[in-house]
Amino acid sequence: AEPSSTNSEPATPSTPRELFNAGTRKLGERKLREAEAYLESALGSQTESLQSPALYNLGHVRFAQGWDELKKSPPAGSTAGAGRVASQGADQAIRNADEALAGDDMQKLISAYINGRGARKDLRSARKAVRRALEACGAALKKWERSSGDFKSALELKPSDADARQNADIVDGCIAKLIDSIRELEQMMGNMGDKNKELSQKLKQLRGRIPDTDAPPGASGDDEEDEDSPNGQEPDQQETASKQGEE
Repeated sequence: AEPSSTNSEPATPSTPRELFNAGTRKLGERKLREAEAYLESALGSQTESLQSPALYNLGHVRFAQGWDELKKSPPAGSTAGAGRVASQGADQAIRNADEALAGDDMQKLISAYINGRGARKDLRSARKAVRRALEACGAALKKWERSSGDFKSALELKPSDADARQNADIVDGCIAKLIDSIRELEQMMGNMGDKNKELSQKLKQLRGRIPDTDAPPGASGDDEEDEDSPNGQEPDQQETASKQGEE
């Protein structure tokens, strides 16, 4: 059954049924924080007929919240790609530095130094992007784990609910992909940290070989120290609709 066919919801929903219906409406409006609060209140009322649908809708709320967390940073895939490009640039800069340090060509030393500073700047920028992506992925993972738990709890209360079973499987699949992305980003973060240290050491060696009179602008402050979507679709594209109405 559909919710009560009124155009305005109660100013302050109070009964379990009103709380559930208000939460469902807020979910449809994508006002997720309010939807979560109303649905949790309906769930806490211990009204048996509302337990499974409230959990089901909470699963949708938290899945959507997870997507919102991921939108706070560039997608993990593109962030990782940018990190790989920055790492390759750092590798090339380190090779250029080694080649320059092996000789006495002042122009090569200066060129390798300037190139290395640019590569290190790109590397540090990529590390910051990866860190932001990791934070977003971690927050999304927590939301999706709760979403999976909500759907599974709804299924426990109503074993015949095929939608809850399907949604739990879909969320678990998204979680698995997200964990893979997190592991990739964590590994990349560590590798870039190592490259940053190595490149900084090469820059110090290069700077030590360059007379002050030939030093590029800004070289005097060069010893500063360095301090990051998963695949899937939106709920309305890959999941069934939320439970409407009273039961």
